[in-house]
Amino acid sequence: MTIQINPSSSKYPTKMPTAIFLDSGGVINDNKRRAPQWLRCLGEFFPTTRLGGTAEVWSNANRQVVKPFFSRWHEYMQQATDEATNISNNNDGESPNVAVIFERIHLTEWMKQMCSCAAESLPELKELLPGLSDRDLFLLAKQAYQYTLPRVRADFPGAVDTIRKLSEETLGTGGGSEITKRYRLFTSSGDCFNDLESILKGVDAFEYFEQIYGSDRVNYLKVSPVYYERIFSREGIRVVSRRDASIEEVGTGQEVLVNEESDEVIVIDDSEKALMWARSLGARTVIIADEDVDLSLPHLAHIDYRLSSLSDLPALLEHWKDHFEKEKEK
Repeated sequence: MTIQINPSSSKYPTKMPTAIFLDSGGVINDNKRRAPQWLRCLGEFFPTTRLGGTAEVWSNANRQVVKPFFSRWHEYMQQATDEATNISNNNDGESPNVAVIFERIHLTEWMKQMCSCAAESLPELKELLPGLSDRDLFLLAKQAYQYTLPRVRADFPGAVDTIRKLSEETLGTGGGSEITKRYRLFTSSGDCFNDLESILKGVDAFEYFEQIYGSDRVNYLKVSPVYYERIFSREGIRVVSRRDASIEEVGTGQEVLVNEESDEVIVIDDSEKALMWARSLGARTVIIADEDVDLSLPHLAHIDYRLSSLSDLPALLEHWKDHFEKEKEK
C-alpha cells in the first residue's frame, strides 16, 4: 500500500467526502493489460465481416496504426469541437453533441488506417475499399467496439472489490436525520456512455455507480474544467472552496458556513491535466501512479495525493475518518 501526500496541500479535507469520481482507463482498468486482449478480439471480429482477412492480419494492422492514431488524438478533438461550433452557428444556436461527433471522427479515421494496413495483405480488401463510404467504415468500427469492449477484462487487482465496498459503506447519519449516508460513486471519463457501460459491465462494476459520466452525457470533451463543472452541476454538487479549508486558516464563521453547505469531492485519475481541472474547482485530487511522484514539484501542486492503486483508497478514507473521530472527542 502506498499513499503520498502533497506537502503543500491540507492534510485532511474539511469533512468526509461523499462524492467520488473515478476515471476508467488507468484507474479501474489497466490499459497495458487491455492491449493484448483487444488485439485478440479484433482478430476474432473482422474476419467475420465483409472485410474478410485473418486474425493475424487485423491484429498486425492495429499494432501498426495504434501509435500514429493516438498521436493525433487532440487533433481529432479539435476537429470535433470546430464541427460542433460550425453546426451550432448555422442552426440558430442548436448545440450538437460534440462527443458524438468526436466518436464518429476518430473511429472513422481508425478504421481507414486499419483497412489501409490490412489491404497490403488482402487484395480483395483493396478492391472493396473504394466502394465503402465513411459511414460504412464508422459503422464497422462501432461494431468492432461493441464486440470487443465487453469481452476485454483488464481491471486492476482489487479495483472492482474496492468499488463494491465503497458503494456499500455506511458513513452514518447526518444532521439528526435517520437517512443513512453512503459514498456516491461516479465515473468521470472521456469515453462515451455506451462504451463505459460495456467496459464496466464486463468487469462486473456497472451496478455500483450512481451515474456513469462520459463526455456525451455532458456534451463536452474532457479537455478543461468545464467538463467537471457540468458533471457537478448535474448532480447538484457544490464543491468546497479550497480557500476556506479550515477554521484555523480562514477564521470567520461566514466562510466556515459555506463549507458546511458544500460538498467534499474526490476526483481520481491518472492524468495530471484532468486533476488540474478538477482541483481548480475545489476537488480533492488523487493520482494513480505505480511509481513514486515528487508531489513537492511546483507543476504538481494541484495533486493532493498519490496512490499506487485504487485499492489503496479505503486506507486513505479510514485515515480521514480517524482524524474526524479524534476531532469530535476534543
